[in-house]
Amino acid sequence: MKSKLALFALTIFALVLSSCNTTTKNKKIKVGYLPMVSSLTHFVAVEKGYYKDEGLEVEANPIKTSNLIAQDLVAGHIDVGIELSIVPLLKQLENSPNSAKIFSISSITSENGFDGILVKSNSTMTKLEDLAGKKVGVFPGTTAKKSLAEIFKTKFPNLELPTFIELDPPLHIQSLENGDIDGLFTYEPTMTLGIIKNGFKKISTSIYAMQYSPNPIGIAAINNKWLKENPETAKAFFRAIDKAVDFIKKNPAEARQILAKATKLDTNVANAMNIMPLSASTQIDFNNLKGYLDVLKNIGEIKSTPNPQDICVKQ
Repeated sequence: MKSKLALFALTIFALVLSSCNTTTKNKKIKVGYLPMVSSLTHFVAVEKGYYKDEGLEVEANPIKTSNLIAQDLVAGHIDVGIELSIVPLLKQLENSPNSAKIFSISSITSENGFDGILVKSNSTMTKLEDLAGKKVGVFPGTTAKKSLAEIFKTKFPNLELPTFIELDPPLHIQSLENGDIDGLFTYEPTMTLGIIKNGFKKISTSIYAMQYSPNPIGIAAINNKWLKENPETAKAFFRAIDKAVDFIKKNPAEARQILAKATKLDTNVANAMNIMPLSASTQIDFNNLKGYLDVLKNIGEIKSTPNPQDICVKQ
């Protein structure tokens, strides 16, 4: 009888232990992020303890480009991507439908735009059209150069297009300083860093806001298979990010300090730069997203326009 009771007790203990392990496993989430301003919601969630409040064990790793985040997300190497350009994700979804879902989008305007055009302080160029026929540095990939080219074609149809030079972000400031390029289409914090540290001047507000405003080019997304297998953990993660979105809106000065700490950015630069506004997971503007998807289709970035509600998390 004692042996049966002991066996029963061991069985119960094993079941409890197994249940605890399952719970712990389900609370783990792998996050890939860009080590820049676009990932501010993640930095805030870490700093303010929002992940811990939700009982989450977040394994986060920086990833150099949006293309790599999109690839890793669709392949299941990461569970969540924060923040990446929507274009590489859409291209991945064309080959692997329903492999990932968007749960947050940016809202870029000319007032808060995180991108712009820089030239050297002694340059004779003072406005966007002055770049006609000039060499302009852009981010690698197609989105930056296609977007700027489309602006030029629309606003200045009789002018020669700039020549676009794809540059890795660490080379942006150096290339303009050395005169390898005439102008630089870049993003924060490089834009403000170039102005403060190198004396560059800005000759254009946000290109993406000119293209479509408010622009939802920046997004956060989740692997759909992981989402289906871990719905409660996913909801907890969304709550943590939503808290971060709200904190950034209400406490922009403190959010900038968190950004400076997380990215080892000069405090003066962090205080002066724009930070990308992002939506809560429950506040995605589907009509706005549809409008931008149409723009991307028109400039040849995507083959067809998906239904926004089909590519976003259902709340």
